[in-house]
Amino acid sequence: MFHLLYIFFRALIIFYCITVIFADNLLFGGGGYNAFYIENKLYFIGSYLQDHFYIDLKDLSLENGTIYNAPRISVDSPPNYVVSKNPFIGGNSNKKLFFIDKKSTYGLYVDTFNTELNKWETNNSYKGLPNEDLSFDRAWVTNEATGISYSFQGELNTFSIPGCIPVLLSSGQILYIGGKLYSFNQTLMNRILTYDSIKDSWQINNTTGKTPEERTGHTAVLTSDGRVIVYGGENNLSKSAIPYLTILDTSKTPFMWSTPIEENSIGSLNSHTSVMVKNYMITAFGTNSSEKGLNQIFKNIYKLDTSNLSNYKWSLLFKYEVEQSIPISNKNSSQTSPITPIQTNSTSDKDNASFNNFVSTRLSTRWIIAILVIVIALICLLIFLIYKFILNKKI
Repeated sequence: MFHLLYIFFRALIIFYCITVIFADNLLFGGGGYNAFYIENKLYFIGSYLQDHFYIDLKDLSLENGTIYNAPRISVDSPPNYVVSKNPFIGGNSNKKLFFIDKKSTYGLYVDTFNTELNKWETNNSYKGLPNEDLSFDRAWVTNEATGISYSFQGELNTFSIPGCIPVLLSSGQILYIGGKLYSFNQTLMNRILTYDSIKDSWQINNTTGKTPEERTGHTAVLTSDGRVIVYGGENNLSKSAIPYLTILDTSKTPFMWSTPIEENSIGSLNSHTSVMVKNYMITAFGTNSSEKGLNQIFKNIYKLDTSNLSNYKWSLLFKYEVEQSIPISNKNSSQTSPITPIQTNSTSDKDNASFNNFVSTRLSTRWIIAILVIVIALICLLIFLIYKFILNKKI
């Protein structure tokens, strides 16, 4: 009997190790991430089951072909109710990530992750309420000069446009690129829905040049000289939108589309994330539909050199490795913060107690899987032992 137990627990340990590696490989990468560049760090904020982490670019030159090979740094897990898919930058010096969540029992909550202190600040106080019920799958864009963030939540001329990507120009205009008109056809790319945040007015900007195919699941980022780089996404047929990479020059009137030469193309991605870092568009993760209709999950991070206006060059920045991440400790952080953290406020002691119960820290995905494996294994062991006991009793 003891020999059987020894073999069983050895097998359990091996199975646990395989399960943890499988979980990391399965849940890392793919869609669901948002990228932010703050203080030389690239933050990647995942969906509920995915890790939040950053990679530090302080000592890495993007101009050469160096690949980032240091471990990715995991940040603290958020409270278990934080399910917002589209956080946004804000706070003093734009060093906080804001998450807006709504629970029927507790109402609307604004939570932040302080990138200087590497800590969550929950249930922050706020004034006023949004005019519309917030849809948490709609993207936000922040004017870092004014500290005001915008999200197109409502309808315009009876149409809502989910999946559009907001791009804020230096003029204060917000372009909404791509997306769908409810569940109907995708929006045309030659007529750009535009909101003027200074005049508080809407308009349609017609474009010139070779119009790219309409798309969803794409990204759109702005360069310092007014180029909007649109990459990836799928068309109405769930195929890769053509061209994969397209440029909207907003320095021209009217805006003009063009298709640059791509060097070392990585193909097309869908549901990926992109952010500008100096002259480079950093693109990470996402999926790509193969010819057989199977979604391939991408786990690497790439950079696109946009300094040459007619020739854009791709290269690898970060290669995914299983179990590469390391945790970060708030107490041991070498960073010092001149910013006073936002103080959390509650309306009453009763509400505060309820909230504290509600925001108990969630278990990491690996621990959840590990616990499930152990519980199932123990149940199987118990059934086996009962069977052996009954069998021996009959003999």
